[in-house]
Amino acid sequence: MRRIATVAITSGALVAGLMATGGNAFADGAAKATVSSTTQVARPGAPVAGDGMTAQGKTAFTLKKSGLSATTAYGYYWFSSYHGKPVRVLDGRVRDNAYGLDSCMQVVFWPGRYQNQKLRDGQIIYNTHGKGTTARLVISSYLTGKMYMRECEGYPVRGGFHISHGGKWRIFY
Repeated sequence: MRRIATVAITSGALVAGLMATGGNAFADGAAKATVSSTTQVARPGAPVAGDGMTAQGKTAFTLKKSGLSATTAYGYYWFSSYHGKPVRVLDGRVRDNAYGLDSCMQVVFWPGRYQNQKLRDGQIIYNTHGKGTTARLVISSYLTGKMYMRECEGYPVRGGFHISHGGKWRIFY
């Protein structure tokens, strides 16, 4: 049975993680995982456009220069609209290249122009299927500003995912 999970990080842990350069901000046990109300999660293979959503041109990305050889994170992102409101959609894929820790990709959406600048929306896409497998998840957020992404490795824990170490943050506009 395939399992893919997403977790939204609280804003306190998110700010601490973004301020630490190359550090391990999300690996502490103090960060609590909550489900984000501003993000819609689709099951793997589900169509992205539907129910009032109109898709625009896709942009491919890859995070292969993060320094983690056991993880490959790649996919597409694009701007769209959902019932007249602009959203940013991410189709992320995480490939596990080695035995040991599980591969993951950490995504943080930041607000765009004319949005509340204190808001953040973060999720972790992780692959627990083992070496040679790829996990896919389509997520969207109403925060249409920058996206911060990085590859990471860790293991699942009760109520979320523990990141042992991660690569450098990459910014996508």
